[in-house]
Amino acid sequence: MAYPGCYASGAVGFPIQSSHICLPHFYCPNSTDISTLPTFCQPSLECTIERMQGHPCEVLHLPSNMSALLWTMLPCPKGYHCPVGTIVPRKCESMSSCPEGSKAPLYYGGLVICLIIDLLLLGLVYFKRRHDRSESLRIHKLFRRFKRKVNSGEDGTEVDTAKQGEQTDKEKDLKVFPVPADDVPNEAAANTSLLVDAFKAGLGGENLQINFTFENLGLKIKGGKSVLQGVTGSIKAGRMTAIMGPSGAGKTTFMNVLMGKVDRTHGKLFINNKESEMQAYKKIIGYVPQEDIMLRELTVRENILHAARIKLPATWTKEQIESYADAVVDALNLTHVATTVIGDETTRGVSGGQRKRVNIGLELAAVPIAMFLDEPTSGLDSTAALSVAQIMKSISRLGLTIVAVIHQPRVEIFREFDDLLMIAPGGRTAYLGPVDEVQEYFESFGFVFDPQVNQADVLMDILSGHGINRTRKVPVEALVTAWESRPKRPSDSVSDTSRNMDAIFHAKAPALVKERGAFWYKQLWHCHNRYLIQTYRSLSALALEIFVGAFAGLLMGIAINGLDAYTGILVEPYSLLSSAPTLWFVPLCGLLIGLIVALAGAPAAVKIFGEEKPVYWREAASGHNRAAYFVGKTIGSIYRLTLASFHFNSIYMFFARPLVSSGNMFLIVILSFFGVYGLSAIVSMVARRENVTLLAAVTCIFAAVFCGFGPTLKDARSWGIIFIWEMSFNKWATEAMYWESVKPYIGVYDLIPPAEAWGFTLDRFGFDLGMMLVIGLVLRVVAFGLMLGLNRDKQR
Repeated sequence: MAYPGCYASGAVGFPIQSSHICLPHFYCPNSTDISTLPTFCQPSLECTIERMQGHPCEVLHLPSNMSALLWTMLPCPKGYHCPVGTIVPRKCESMSSCPEGSKAPLYYGGLVICLIIDLLLLGLVYFKRRHDRSESLRIHKLFRRFKRKVNSGEDGTEVDTAKQGEQTDKEKDLKVFPVPADDVPNEAAANTSLLVDAFKAGLGGENLQINFTFENLGLKIKGGKSVLQGVTGSIKAGRMTAIMGPSGAGKTTFMNVLMGKVDRTHGKLFINNKESEMQAYKKIIGYVPQEDIMLRELTVRENILHAARIKLPATWTKEQIESYADAVVDALNLTHVATTVIGDETTRGVSGGQRKRVNIGLELAAVPIAMFLDEPTSGLDSTAALSVAQIMKSISRLGLTIVAVIHQPRVEIFREFDDLLMIAPGGRTAYLGPVDEVQEYFESFGFVFDPQVNQADVLMDILSGHGINRTRKVPVEALVTAWESRPKRPSDSVSDTSRNMDAIFHAKAPALVKERGAFWYKQLWHCHNRYLIQTYRSLSALALEIFVGAFAGLLMGIAINGLDAYTGILVEPYSLLSSAPTLWFVPLCGLLIGLIVALAGAPAAVKIFGEEKPVYWREAASGHNRAAYFVGKTIGSIYRLTLASFHFNSIYMFFARPLVSSGNMFLIVILSFFGVYGLSAIVSMVARRENVTLLAAVTCIFAAVFCGFGPTLKDARSWGIIFIWEMSFNKWATEAMYWESVKPYIGVYDLIPPAEAWGFTLDRFGFDLGMMLVIGLVLRVVAFGLMLGLNRDKQR
């Protein structure tokens, strides 16, 4: 048989197969009859240089063409693309540009869809803002109607006496204590009267009140130091009790021990004369922390309305809940700022006094029977502090038990309280009784009260050991001993009426607690919607995240710019004719995409939970369903990661022109973002707020490195630590992208040896995506477990 000559002068070739017919995917122009065989010729210098650069030499194997007949090479038709070695042209997907001779599609559909989505979002924002303005006007009109209804008797309007009698009966049922006209401002009392019907409904029509009696409460911290010891006394319903004492005396500690937020080391707590714990009634007992913990992106009404939706009985209708929330807003004198965002250090919002009232409103929204407040007037000017005190007193007249830690109140604020608990340094009781009797009590020890000096300041001086006593020196320890050894007053005994009310409470309260709170799925829905409002109020952050995702896709797309992602070793018998392979390019792309997704997604993802952990702690302590909170926010975050993923993928596909379909590439990218968000959620649970953004980015970058590019999966298996790589979502993303990138070259390149060298498993795209989804879900389960397990003391 004759052998064809080589193109190069003097070169001698030798056949590389026994048949004159070229294998599929290849073109042999010099094998035109059975007397010739495909032959390997010694390459020229120019040919060697071309092959070393990754380009094919001569005409054995040409890109961008197809072989319809054994010896015929045709151009790729318009509307199709033909990668190297194509036999049957591949139809381009819709919204792609594929002119004649295309080896990869130019997909512009993603850009079109992105533009449409962005325009729709802008339209939604525009109409949402118009709706907000009209809703703000509607709410203000509603509040004005409320005000006219409440003040109808004061401005000369005739009032139905029968209805007045009906209201009086309701107040009697609730034991709304009569307040002298000069005791509580008319406005505060009038506004609070709006809550009477709601409290009656919220308490199931029962006259439920709660009294606390505590005996020898004490707390020792590690090291044996006592920070609270021997506190004994009682707190009564329908009265407002102040807790006062020098700094470090144990005021807040006493409140935390009483509420069960800190486990006491000794002592007993009686609720309505039955030994019990506050935790059993936390859904009907409100705690207002010293810090104004609330979502700053929401308005005054939105914050209070969300609390009402979560905490009120599941049987209440939407209209009842909204009406009650509006009544709370009105009762707290917040109607004029109802639609104003709370604001923070960078966003203008409500004043400090208004924010403090919102802080109270978040607990009042639950129709509680008792409220504990930790320094509710701290940080406020005297006028705002007095307003808060007056509102608290008017609330107590609904029959609530109000307890407040107070620090250096002005005289008008001090007189608003009914009872006073004075805690001396060391956490011991120096006085517990009516405010009206405290001066007389300490004067009996010889202390002098200057009528020109604030009575509360004199009492603080006495507890600090600096009180003026012209008869004798009375140390603080002696005051504590005198109080503890005082004879029991007759009023401290339990009456038959009280025993009857206590029995009613213990019979009805468990069922009342059980019915409180929306169903789990409703709480999830409300948390989801609240997160969407947060996102809407932080549009600049969302826009930045989308921009970063789009810019990252642009950088990656320009870097690749239509290059062949994969050039391998030709199948036998043509391996000697192979160009320099680029087996590393696809794994490198997997690494780079993983790094870019980490940098683009982590800073935004970590804020979902990291920025509002105190809000979660407060809501969990008040009975909010923890799973509903976590799942609701997680679902809400999927929308924003989808937007970032889609913008990244659309721009990347346009510039890079990979052979991976746009749909499959989008699945890889969005699940990568899904993994980044899950890992960032874990970081947000364990890291401090000031460090969390950097730590999340670094952690996600670390996870992206374990994709199989280096060290390879083969190396990891040989070291016995492959499980580390398999826990990384980017390993599965890179494997999925590797298969989709090499799949068009089946029959052209020998795909198995390179894949084995990297450690990738071919042809399991669906499994790879499934593993990415599972890892993302597992990361969120871990984050949820950390959310529950860490800082448990703050969730009590």
